[in-house]
Formats: sequence, C-alpha cells, structure tokens
Amino acid sequence: MTNDTKCKNCDTFLVGNFCSSCGQKADTHRITFAHFLYEFFHALTHTDRGILLLMKALILRPGDVAKEYLDGKRKKYFNPLTFIIIISSIYAFLSYKTGYFEALSGFDRQIKVEGEVYTESMQLMLENRKILNLFLMPVLVSFLSWIFFRKQKTNMAENIVLNSFVLSQIYLIMIVIFIPGFLLFPETIKANNYMSHGLMLGYMSLAYHQFFKGHVFLTVLKTALIIVLFILLFWLSIMGYVMLKHLILG
Repeated sequence: MTNDTKCKNCDTFLVGNFCSSCGQKADTHRITFAHFLYEFFHALTHTDRGILLLMKALILRPGDVAKEYLDGKRKKYFNPLTFIIIISSIYAFLSYKTGYFEALSGFDRQIKVEGEVYTESMQLMLENRKILNLFLMPVLVSFLSWIFFRKQKTNMAENIVLNSFVLSQIYLIMIVIFIPGFLLFPETIKANNYMSHGLMLGYMSLAYHQFFKGHVFLTVLKTALIIVLFILLFWLSIMGYVMLKHLILG
C-alpha cells in the first residue's frame, strides 16, 4: 500500500471513509475559504449534533438532554463545554458593550457610596465578565447542585455538564430577549432584572426536575437556595480575592 492509504492523522491503514483508530475522515483535501464556510455552517446546522438542534432541544428538555448526553448519546448533541464557551463569550461581550450588565448592577450609582473593596470588586467583575461566566459561575453552581442533590449520586463532572447546558441556554435567552429589551426600554432595567432572576429560577428548576427526578416543590426550593447561595459565594469569591490582593500588596 502507498502512503495515501494511511490516515494522515495517526498513520493507521484506512478502510472506508473514516479512520478506524482516530475517526478522522479519509478525505482531507486542502482547506479553502469555501471549505471553511461549509464546515462552519455544517457545525451550526448539522441534523445529528448541530448547535441549533441543541438550542431547540434545550428549550423544554434541558435536564433530559443532559441526561441523554451523560448516558452516552454524545454524537447526538453539540459538546456542552464548547457550547458554554461560545455562548458565554457572546453574552459577556454584548452585556459589556451595550452597558447591560453595568446598568443591571447599578454600578454608576453605587460607586459613589460604597467602599474601596466593593468598588474594585465591581470593576473586576465588569472587566472579567467572560472569565467569570465561563469558569466561576458554572463551577459554583455545579458544586451547589452536587451538594443539594447528592442523594442522586451524581459526581461533580456530571453536574458541570448539566449546568453547562443550562447556563448556556440562560445566557442565550439573555442575548435574544433581555439585552434587546434593555436597549429598547432602558428605564425598565429593574423589571428586566427581576424577570431574568425569575427565568433563572424557573428554567433551572425545570432542568433539575428532569435530571434528578425529585419532587417538584423540593426541586424548586433547592434551586432557589442554590441561586441565593451562588450569589453569596460569587461575591465572596471576588471580594475575597480583592481583599487578599490588598493584604499581599499592602
């Protein structure tokens, strides 16, 4: 056999259209701009695992989707970690550029009356929203869901998968509905804030009920506690970092 019959990724001899060892396609033609565009839209719309399919499935079945993914249906759905990287980055960029998060937090008003640690913490959060959305929020929420639903015997990694799906969809709804609502009606920012928290409670309760199969009332109660504790831990983490930095640097 010639070298053309080998996988160009791992050198395994090819039989069929895909490598039996690493799964790469046998056809690895030269990358062109047209090919790049095709791969991009294919990833978005592919009927087997496209991101649009995942968004649609997550509207009413977030917990079921996470359960199916963890049970082995990995080919069916877009990767949850890739999904949260994409959506959280878009949300962080838009919320910062539009002034949505700054208005939501009331930073302009509070900076005049709060102390140095609070002010620096707010500034840190505004400037690093992408990192916080991508790492701190999913980890904290997953830790709390793991604790509150520990009787279901899921591990921390499985909770991260679940909450990556859930939080990504919440970010997506914020992008599609709440940020445009703020831009059209900036004076309704308080109502916008209340509705976004209501959405978070309702959607996370739905996901946890589907995933953990617990009693509806207890699931809603646990979800509310998770959200409250998350907010406290989130702020304590940021303010703790700021205070530690002041202690170290003097």
